[in-house]
Parts: sequence; structure tokens; C-alpha cells
Amino acid sequence: MMLRSRGVPRTPGTVPRERACGKPLRGRGFTQLEFVIILTVIAVLLAVAVDRLWILQEEAEATAMAQVLGSLRSALGMTVASDLVHDDTADLNRLAGSNPMRVLAETPKNYLGVFDEADPARIAGGHWYFDRASRMLVYQVRNQDFFRGGLGPPARAGFVIRVTQARHAPDDATGAVLVAVAPYRWGARRTMSPFAGLAGLTNKLMDTLNWRQ
Repeated sequence: MMLRSRGVPRTPGTVPRERACGKPLRGRGFTQLEFVIILTVIAVLLAVAVDRLWILQEEAEATAMAQVLGSLRSALGMTVASDLVHDDTADLNRLAGSNPMRVLAETPKNYLGVFDEADPARIAGGHWYFDRASRMLVYQVRNQDFFRGGLGPPARAGFVIRVTQARHAPDDATGAVLVAVAPYRWGARRTMSPFAGLAGLTNKLMDTLNWRQ
């Protein structure tokens, strides 16, 4: 025995109810507006992710540089204290213009060594080196967009050891400090907002879709 279909039979030429009510049919794909919205959201997420990645890289480099400087100043302070205890002012005077890395028990892995006349253009970013000609310890900056001041181009931070003398006896050294040759700072990046330019991107996508039609 054959069962009748519970659905209402459709007469030839009738319009489906879903289409007549203005509802979209399933499987019709994306509209132009939906496609543009999806691409815009993806562009925003990518821009935010890349911007955050750059910030994390800058923070890591600035922190690593600060840690090396902290180790250098601590080791230099202990060297100065030892010389003062032994009344060795001659050794204090020899610290002036010397390589600060010599006071460390172990140099950083990114320290390249001593150069007679360093060419900054040939040195990769993220490395330390001592320039014998200028008697200066130099850090070659990797993330240059986040670095202001210092030396350059390319962006660098230079440091020297300066010996302090007593006022009443200029020839007597009383200490030594590691100072920056030129002031610098981290964190000022030349960038635009991740949302800048999205209106232009949307207009270009709409123009492209309209042209393809």
C-alpha cells in the first residue's frame, strides 16, 4: 500500500514559500556585504596580532639590554669597591675608556668582541661589541622602530666608563660609572592604528566585487 506524502503538493509554476517570503535559500553562498565584512574582520585581527607581536619583541629586547647593563654596572661597582679598599687609584684610572665587558666573569652570548674600527652597517641588530677606536661599548638595536635617541643610523646605544675624581684632588679617582654616550629611550614606535585604512580597504573590495559583476 502506498502512503501519501504529508506535504502539500506544489502546482507547476508556483513560487516556493521561502523565496516568496523573502527568506534566503540555504546554500546560496555569501553576499558581497558578508564577504567584505569577513575580510575586514580578518584584516583587523591580523593587524592587532602583528602589532602586539612587535610590541612583545621590543619589550623583550629592551629587557635583555637592561639586564646586561645591570650586570655591567653591578660588576663595575664591585671592581671599584675592591680598588678603593686596596687604595688602588691607579687601577681605577685605568678603567676610564676600557672595555666594560672585561669586568664580567662571563660575557653575554650576543657579545661579538672587540673591533678596531667597527662598521655598524655590517653588524646585525641585537648584538654588543666594543669599538676600540672610540673606546665605546655599543649595542646594535634590532627593533629600530621602537628606539629613539642614541647613535645612528643604524640605531645604536653607546656606553663608556667614566672615572670620578675628588674635588679637592682631581688626580685621585674616587669611583667609576658606566654612562650612555647619548640619551635614548624605548617604546616610541612610529606606527598607525590597526584600524587605520580599513575604510579604504572596504571601498576597494566593494569596487572589485562590483567590477567582477
